[in-house]
Amino acid sequence: MQLIRFDSLPATPWKNGGGITRQLLIQPAAANLDTFTLRVSIADVDSDGPFSDFSGIDRTLGLLSGHGLSLHENAQTVATLRPGGELRAFDGGRHISSTRLNGKVQDFNVMTRRGHASHQARYLQVKEPTELASSGPTLLLLADGNALLASDGHDTQQLAYRDALWLPHGGTLQLLAAAPCRLIVVEVVLA
Repeated sequence: MQLIRFDSLPATPWKNGGGITRQLLIQPAAANLDTFTLRVSIADVDSDGPFSDFSGIDRTLGLLSGHGLSLHENAQTVATLRPGGELRAFDGGRHISSTRLNGKVQDFNVMTRRGHASHQARYLQVKEPTELASSGPTLLLLADGNALLASDGHDTQQLAYRDALWLPHGGTLQLLAAAPCRLIVVEVVLA
């Protein structure tokens, strides 16, 4: 298990000045934006505008905070994301642009390179001790809540708000939260 502390991640400004991104995970570890198989990030979106072209990439986007983010294609609204709402999957090559509904937003983004990997992302509410089993690489993000304990029977990690846990080979985790919380669970399949 690899604990990824959100507070320790460097913030990278966008080239267009419209926000910053914190990269939680990239695979392979030495990859860049042109060569990754898997990339997971959180972005603070400060302005409206077009998404970068990621042709050949499958993306999932969800809103972590803010009032909302409308996604548009060909001048038509295709989705409106809200915190805790839909995790929206789409082709990274689509000509999507976004409009913030009222000020800054923070989003969660997963990207996998088609033909090399795929992913599924979902929410998991933890209100009582919960067992989570996965057959392959899995990332957990504490999306809502202050703390979560995760144990694989050998190691126990405590996640704080926005921290992530990477399980490169899958496995079974026991999850325990002092108060109800919500995770985003990303399950990855390598080709």
